[in-house]
Amino acid sequence: MKIRIITIGNEILFGQIVDSNSAYIAQKLNQIGLEVDEIRSIPDDPESIKETLHRLQPESDVLILSGGLGPTKDDLTKKALCDFLKTDLVTDESVLNDLEERFKKNKRILNGLNRDQALMPRLSTALPNPLGTAPGIWTEYEKTIIINLPGVPFEMKNLVKTEVIPRLQKKFDLPYVIHRFLSVSNFPESDLSILLEEWEDHLAENLQLAYLPERGKVKLRITAKGKDKFKLEEKIESEVQKVIPLLGNHLDSITKAKTEEILGDRLRELDLTISTAESCTGGMIAQLITSVPGCSDYYKGSIVSYARSVKEKMVGVSQETIDSFTVVSEEVALEMAKGVREKLETDLGISTTGVAGPSLGEDGKEVGTVWMAIADEKKTWTKKYFFPYLEREDFISQTSKTALQNVLKFISPND
Repeated sequence: MKIRIITIGNEILFGQIVDSNSAYIAQKLNQIGLEVDEIRSIPDDPESIKETLHRLQPESDVLILSGGLGPTKDDLTKKALCDFLKTDLVTDESVLNDLEERFKKNKRILNGLNRDQALMPRLSTALPNPLGTAPGIWTEYEKTIIINLPGVPFEMKNLVKTEVIPRLQKKFDLPYVIHRFLSVSNFPESDLSILLEEWEDHLAENLQLAYLPERGKVKLRITAKGKDKFKLEEKIESEVQKVIPLLGNHLDSITKAKTEEILGDRLRELDLTISTAESCTGGMIAQLITSVPGCSDYYKGSIVSYARSVKEKMVGVSQETIDSFTVVSEEVALEMAKGVREKLETDLGISTTGVAGPSLGEDGKEVGTVWMAIADEKKTWTKKYFFPYLEREDFISQTSKTALQNVLKFISPND
């Protein structure tokens, strides 16, 4: 089966926004056993849309397009789709009635542009969109299912979950696809591959292994695809048990891939609480921690102490320490970790202070310099990192992920 995803929008091609829609759609399709063959982005003009449809439709079983269904004049997807299908737009009375009721309920006037949202290609079916005014469009043309979705992410996601996935599952006899992640830290990818070579060569039938490296860790993804879900899970579990002795203390988790999830499990298991004092990361460590459901069991809060005055007044860093060692220093990082732990009354405190760029720090430190510190009741840990070639947002992301990995090592001294 050939499946292609097309995102429509000049803002994507200009680099003004990141195409997260395609990633979400592909992920949801994969969960029901459908593998995407191609993802591409095109301009939001009718000729590009029609040309893409003419070129890809004959060789696609499912063609999903996202974007260009709004009420403004630059949203021309429906017209281009009609030209391709050689049909015209007709009013879908159910869509129009729904729009009228919703606008009436919200005491708004249904203008002409909003009314046009009820126009559908004659050969197509409207997919109800309760979160927006533009319905999705489902078209079965020759041997291809063409699905048009709004580009607004939360509208698109809801339509994929409530309309697209159930319809595709009903349409096709689909296999199960199961992914199992193992998280390995402090083990270079090439060395890991050599270690696992024999195990990998003898993997059970229908299992595939992928190496997904990050800084300081490698995620191993084992994938199984087939009709019997129970047998697939059994087969994966059997292989996981074989590889556990090979990885030893480098293995952080045999079920989860994200460090923040693994750390959360470990903190809960050890009955520990944590707080964060962030300068150069601006709250991203807190964001990663709180992305995990149930994190209130172990996470108390954060002090984003970006300015020197906040480090002193809110976290408790002494003026003398900053004057003597500068804000980006081991000493300041350590006082931040100790201070936030005491202020928020947690078992652990972690801190970051550094220079995200693009300019030098106020104390002349080079862009990419960062100090981290972790403190508990009995011991402390500090380390300096240097990430000189990262863009500002990448520096913040990398530093935050590294910080969580270090906390995981700090509370697992035997690993």
